[in-house]
Amino acid sequence: MRLNSVILESARGLRKQKMEHLQDVINTHARKAGKLLDIDLLNITVHFSQDVIPETGEAGYASGKDWIRITIDPTRKVKELQKIINDIIPATVYHEANHIAREKYTGESENLLEAIISEGLADVFAEECWHKFKAPWGAYQQKKIQPFLKSLKNEKNDKKYSHGDWFFGTGKRPRWLGYKLGNYIVHSAKNNNPGLTVLKMTKMTASEIVKLSGISI
Repeated sequence: MRLNSVILESARGLRKQKMEHLQDVINTHARKAGKLLDIDLLNITVHFSQDVIPETGEAGYASGKDWIRITIDPTRKVKELQKIINDIIPATVYHEANHIAREKYTGESENLLEAIISEGLADVFAEECWHKFKAPWGAYQQKKIQPFLKSLKNEKNDKKYSHGDWFFGTGKRPRWLGYKLGNYIVHSAKNNNPGLTVLKMTKMTASEIVKLSGISI
């Protein structure tokens, strides 16, 4: 795999030693992810901003077929920054790399169900590859998300769904709902089918994964 990782210069960045360590962390896990997911090219850029997920101090975004953008809040305390770099960023790399691979195999998510399955796969892949961090948006209680399966069933083919509402709780739905539903469906598919891996599911359609999960959607 060809890997290009660049940490963009910033007036509010990290000290040189931490920058070098961050680069090593990103490169190490990007290469592992690329090998597992059979990715040919991966471009990763890192910039520093407070525009991040409040709970984690970072954010990741897979753009196009080969580009991952990572944001880190440089104003966090020293110990928190260490945790972000050492424990959270590897999970971010695995999560976003899974998005890159899934688009390669199944194309860009076009409706709500595809987006939910995509996020579930990325979360579970990150969990399997990196045990030091479990994303808060991936933790779920079945009894709490069960009532929302009906609304998902009614809106699963919606191509104009509100991403902010379903995934970030900007409307009337709970924060992280889309992620939690995706995790629940993907875990259910794995539990029902011994030997089924996230790597295999990454190449499957959303409908195939739902069928394997045994959940009525």
